Amino acid sequence: MSSDEYDNSTTFRSYLLENDDHCKTVIKIEPDYMEKLGINEGDIVQVIGKDKTVAFCFSLNQKELEKTKSQDIKIEYLNPSHKETEYPRMILSSLVFSNACPSRRMRLVKLEKLPIKNTVPEADVVTLGTMEFAENAMPYYKDNIDFSLLYGRLVKKKERINTSFLQDFAQKHQQTSRGGHSHPPKFSSIIVDAKPENKEFWIITKNTKFEFQNIPMDEFRGRIPKPEALSLLRVIPIVKKLHLRDTDIAFASLEVFENSMKMSWYTQQRIKLPDDAFSNPSKFNDMNISTDSPELTIEIKDDLGNVYSDGHSGGGGGSSGPDPSTNEIVSDYSGEYRFFSTLDPNVKEITIIVKEITWVKRGRHHARPLPPPNMGTMSASDPQLSILEGPWEFKIPL
Repeated sequence: MSSDEYDNSTTFRSYLLENDDHCKTVIKIEPDYMEKLGINEGDIVQVIGKDKTVAFCFSLNQKELEKTKSQDIKIEYLNPSHKETEYPRMILSSLVFSNACPSRRMRLVKLEKLPIKNTVPEADVVTLGTMEFAENAMPYYKDNIDFSLLYGRLVKKKERINTSFLQDFAQKHQQTSRGGHSHPPKFSSIIVDAKPENKEFWIITKNTKFEFQNIPMDEFRGRIPKPEALSLLRVIPIVKKLHLRDTDIAFASLEVFENSMKMSWYTQQRIKLPDDAFSNPSKFNDMNISTDSPELTIEIKDDLGNVYSDGHSGGGGGSSGPDPSTNEIVSDYSGEYRFFSTLDPNVKEITIIVKEITWVKRGRHHARPLPPPNMGTMSASDPQLSILEGPWEFKIPL
């Protein structure tokens, strides 16, 4: 997401809460912003990333604030006209983080104070989604869920919920990870409904009763799209290219599925090396050479007024090594941008908007000189982000 979308008075950079029991709906912000936004300790606020959720808001202490600063990734803005913004800081419990879905690298979220006029509605009944085979896989699991860990938790329809099983049951059903470590299973579900009805959210209390309802796999898993092989509707050729700084980007196609879309793209980056890099192996080995993986933030608009922006960038690739003929390090990546919504079937034209490109720079260096140059013995250092803000647009008639 581009930073110019955000109002600095309500936008925060987010960090995960330490010592989190995965059941809390809690955030913490800097005390100055508690006062600025008129928020009292324990007020309920709305946190907005790619999705919206609610949480109790409290103040960060100085130790927590300093901890967030130590977790920052170095960011370099490549636009000469960019005015760097210092975002205030917010700590989120893992549950709030997963339900709000902050922007991937910048981890930006908006915060809004909710106009709560009366007391928060207590949930009389919460209906949890489950699947029919679960009882066969773990008999009597419904009778052994520790719901007490959820007391005081805020819930909304279609949000995830996580808690533990009672101790004896959890020990009996220990699970083994790939590394051979044993750990107790966790109960995970999704809120199907709650009563009283027609409320935006509820709070769970010791009086709340829990019911179960079998739901389809795709609903239980949330916004994960249907298998692509079973739901492909059409492929739209794009065939557009951009050259930005040292990187060529080629956009190949937009695949449209029943409830999602996937845009495919390819990049090649050529980083210039000093003229004497290959004639001096020791100097080459001492260089901190960065191989950059690009991530794109993309939005699609159509001629019916619809906007598609609910997605994320991914991909893979790497350096193909140095090119002595041009004194360059060459990196090739293939990527995709996945949308969690699909194209309106009546659309006649789409506009693809590349809002920004982020290069994730991971410095690589040798622990000691090893002539001749050998990329295979390099190790990665801490990443940093280089961000080039757009937009770059192109129209595709359908």
